[in-house]
Amino acid sequence: MRNVSICALLSLAMTACVANGGSAAEQASEIRIESGPRLGAPRATHQLVAAGEGRLLAIGGCVRAGCEAGPASATVDIIDAGSMELAGSGQLLAERIQPSVAALPGGRVLILGGWVDGRVSATTEIFDPATGQSVAGPAMAVPRNAPAVARLADGRILIAGGYDGTDVRSDAEIFDPVSGRLNATGSLGAARSGATATLLRDGRVLVTGGGRPDREPRQALASAELFDPATGRFSAAGTMAQGRYKHGALRLDNGDILVVGGSDVRDYDGKLRSVERFDVAAGRFVSAGNLADPRFKISDGLLLLSGNRVLVAAGDSAPEIFDVASGTGRRLDYDLGGPWNYMTLVRADARTALLAGGYREGRIEPTDQSWIIHLPKG
Repeated sequence: MRNVSICALLSLAMTACVANGGSAAEQASEIRIESGPRLGAPRATHQLVAAGEGRLLAIGGCVRAGCEAGPASATVDIIDAGSMELAGSGQLLAERIQPSVAALPGGRVLILGGWVDGRVSATTEIFDPATGQSVAGPAMAVPRNAPAVARLADGRILIAGGYDGTDVRSDAEIFDPVSGRLNATGSLGAARSGATATLLRDGRVLVTGGGRPDREPRQALASAELFDPATGRFSAAGTMAQGRYKHGALRLDNGDILVVGGSDVRDYDGKLRSVERFDVAAGRFVSAGNLADPRFKISDGLLLLSGNRVLVAAGDSAPEIFDVASGTGRRLDYDLGGPWNYMTLVRADARTALLAGGYREGRIEPTDQSWIIHLPKG
């Protein structure tokens, strides 16, 4: 149930003025945060996805201190997006830490890779929230943890790179939900794990950063690549000013891609505030400003808001709003109870989002907490 007693009303005065000359106060927007439903288990490195028909799914992840697996790593929490209450649970075929997921037609979800039984897995499964059960999907060509995953315009799923338990990979494959098969496609120009994959308006996919975050010597790439589903090939797409992995990226209303935070090779000691924008028309990256706080492990913690703003909810003890026009972030006056890594954020409807799980930095203890975020009008 919602705990409205800790509800916080947060007024944000944005620094940039609207085109008609309005003041910052006139374009202030309100965000309200309150505690949400307790998950069925503490979860971090899990996934949270909107599966249609008013369902949000919290999938797998580590459930014990030290980010270890347990029986609940093979479960799915089914949350009613209207009432924001836990409405049921489902069962996976395997206990998965750090799985990757992609929504499929009909509310089903493709779940792939991650860590299973202490090893990086090549297995996939397809979870159906209508039945609460998974069926086995096709095996990937190789084990993959933290690959770049994107749903293409035609509904197929691109899976590129990742860590195979020994080193990072450059090969890629595509899952076809119609045939139920995985097919090899072109390879990345650089092997990378912990990268982002973002669909462009023209159907291509931008893959940014990543590198080798999982083993020494660590590497954080500044390079980016474009995947063209028409040819099945990757091509170079410019270079960011900063090498980064475990960052976030999303597509803006104008079609450009915003790349946010992450870390350099120092990992926890190298968390980044910098934000860059891929100018699609120019085919290059430009500086886009800085967050209020350095943040990494945020790939599932961003949400595009109205007014050219981005909610960056993960990676610290409070969310912040990044204003694209001014290139500045403003920290919200709401305490999440500690700096959290690997939180997940998903929009439930036009006015509501759910922020769920994660582990507290330094303690590596997953939480079953969630937070309901009431979004501004627009």
